[in-house]
Amino acid sequence: MALLLDTYGELLTDKQRDVMDQYYNYDLSLQEIAENAGISKQGVHDLIRRAEQTLVKADKKLGFQNRLSRLQNGLETVRYILEDLSRELHASESQASKLDVCREEVEKLINTCLGG
Repeated sequence: MALLLDTYGELLTDKQRDVMDQYYNYDLSLQEIAENAGISKQGVHDLIRRAEQTLVKADKKLGFQNRLSRLQNGLETVRYILEDLSRELHASESQASKLDVCREEVEKLINTCLGG
């Protein structure tokens, strides 16, 4: 939820964003947040649930978290391939094949960045 807050937090009201920040990033209890915000504990709970629904709904529509995950996975693949290449300097045919795989991964990442 903290990642969703970082990504889509601007879609929330100032009060929702502040309460969510205290709850998810500062790990404050509902009671502590209620005291800080000057509202009831139940009010804090309701604000958090509505804000969570807003963030989840935004991510379902826009899909930035899924794209970020795809980018991270692709970059990890490229990193592992490059590590293998550095260990296998003597096998030129194997290197060429791995470089092709690496190039394909980079192309996928570019397409992901462009919304594909």
